[in-house]
Amino acid sequence: MALLMAFRRWWAFVFVALLSLPALGLLVPNMPGPIRTVLAPDARWWEHASERLDPYINNAFGFRGPVLAAHRRYLRFIGSAPGTRVLDGKDGSLFLRDDNALEQSIGQLVRPQAVERLAQLARELKDRMAAIGGTFVLTLAPNAHTARFDMLPDYIREQRHQPSEYDLVAARMKRDGIAFVDLRRFLAEAATQGPIYYRYDTHWNARAALAAFNAVMAAAGQPALAIPDSEAFGAPRIRKGGDLLTVAGIPGREPPDLEYVWKPPLAGPHETTPLTGIVTAPPPEKDDYGFHAFSTGHPGPRIMVVGDSFTQGFWYNPLVYRASAAVWIHHAACEFDQGIIDRFKPDILIYAPTERFLTCKNWSRTKLPAAAPPEGG
Repeated sequence: MALLMAFRRWWAFVFVALLSLPALGLLVPNMPGPIRTVLAPDARWWEHASERLDPYINNAFGFRGPVLAAHRRYLRFIGSAPGTRVLDGKDGSLFLRDDNALEQSIGQLVRPQAVERLAQLARELKDRMAAIGGTFVLTLAPNAHTARFDMLPDYIREQRHQPSEYDLVAARMKRDGIAFVDLRRFLAEAATQGPIYYRYDTHWNARAALAAFNAVMAAAGQPALAIPDSEAFGAPRIRKGGDLLTVAGIPGREPPDLEYVWKPPLAGPHETTPLTGIVTAPPPEKDDYGFHAFSTGHPGPRIMVVGDSFTQGFWYNPLVYRASAAVWIHHAACEFDQGIIDRFKPDILIYAPTERFLTCKNWSRTKLPAAAPPEGG
């Protein structure tokens, strides 16, 4: 008598195939996923294998990326504790795990289509500004993971791949002739003089914001608008709290953050006049991120910034101080109202999303350009 009846033999093939999937996952190229916390088994792993080998196995099983990504989404769906959303740095500071910011910063998440979609928007905005005689500048506020790479744990830094998405954007903008400010080098220089990002918050601090503002003004052909630190800040003060402490459920941590405080006249009080008819309220189905539209009453260029939380508040004082009129609106993943450009007619337009939000909506549908033929081909 046969071990398996004929009609059940097909089921045996199905079951064997399903059981072989994890092993197959070990042979295909790595898929994007959470950072591996263990890169190799401990020495003499065969002794106390459950302690020395299991952590490596938990970091090296087949299709690890998709499995853990699905698990993370499930935990969010059921409202699990947020502790896994925050990573401890070498110096006790915290880094966000959301939005794949960590994987993006170390080059494990690279999306050429997202970069191509951003490049299309940049060319469109450059042409639009050229038509009214203005200047367009693109920049990216780096993730804290990018700007403070040396503070990431050793096991993460060892998994760095290059190029990163930031590298691809910089190369693409150079190729397309777009004025692009790679803030990584400017922030690295500023970091030699003091903190540039908060330890317990996702954002940069006012020193980094000012360094970025100055670099962008230079790229826009207005280096005289740069504001020196000595003119901008008074004595720093202690800053309690931070959004990453809240996300991690940590009441506090030492040492505290420092807040760099704007000083008069840069700090105000400012007398501005609201500009009406420039920014219209978004329809109900869209998010209202807020906006600024004002004139200052003193000479200077008309500056429009399309950004997010890294520029909305952090650049308000420099804009009031240096511009004759200014508009700030949220980028809305590249879908901001471009009609504002025609209504406001800025001299300088700055598109400045945070690195982890450089993607436009529907970026995955973007067609990649054909590869250039080899020289002499």
